[in-house]
Amino acid sequence: MLGAALTEPLLARDYQVTPFEDATPLLDFPDALRARAESLGTLFLPGFLPAEVVGAVRGFVRRLADEHGWTQPDASNPPTVKGMPGAKLNGRGWDDPHWVDLQTALRLSPEFDALAEHPRLHFVLETLLGEPAACATANYAWLKLPGSPEHTTRAHQDLYYLPKSTRMWTVWVPMVDTPEDLGPLGVVPHSRDLGLLRHASPFIGIEDTRGLDWHSQAVQCGDLVIFDALAIHCAWSNVSATDVRLSADIRYEPTSLGGETGLRAVV
Repeated sequence: MLGAALTEPLLARDYQVTPFEDATPLLDFPDALRARAESLGTLFLPGFLPAEVVGAVRGFVRRLADEHGWTQPDASNPPTVKGMPGAKLNGRGWDDPHWVDLQTALRLSPEFDALAEHPRLHFVLETLLGEPAACATANYAWLKLPGSPEHTTRAHQDLYYLPKSTRMWTVWVPMVDTPEDLGPLGVVPHSRDLGLLRHASPFIGIEDTRGLDWHSQAVQCGDLVIFDALAIHCAWSNVSATDVRLSADIRYEPTSLGGETGLRAVV
């Protein structure tokens, strides 16, 4: 049963899904922005980041992905990425040695640093935390190839994996334009009110969330979704015939924690 669950595509159309609530009008009202985030456990900010900042990270990631034979080279670096026919990540995807090497290179790159430390991001995170935010170390670039439902990010809560990180906020950044068939993020609003739910395993996450109301929609490069450690979230399966979904998870915690959660920044 576990194996079947991990290979079955996760599709938004099988769930109760409505679009994200645009939090842009609240950016000039910090108290209201914080209240929205604390109520929903998530914020959606379309077009929030400069396309060139996100594009620089995309270009860095796709150059490495090209070298590993996952993607088709395109020096113009458009906000769409074509997969190499037949390309696959080994194992569970995140344990593929080449994928691990890509993460190490990414975290050391000036392109990623410019994104993670962007003043607009820090403005929002400091508003949510009520104090300066520090970028943590558990940050990743995700590469979801077409025809790989076994590598879908299933519904889960980050606090299950990071139990000390109760004040952590994650910023999900699509690095490519991501229509529904490419597998954008899905988040259950108000799921922090449910507490930490039972996870069937570290790999399958929360088994059945069909009775919950989800927020999700097609997104573009420059949009971002922010969510807290108790937010139930997933990334729908990439069912595109040819395109690759590239995205980044960037995590932040209060600077005042001083490293006690194990997610501290290396800077």
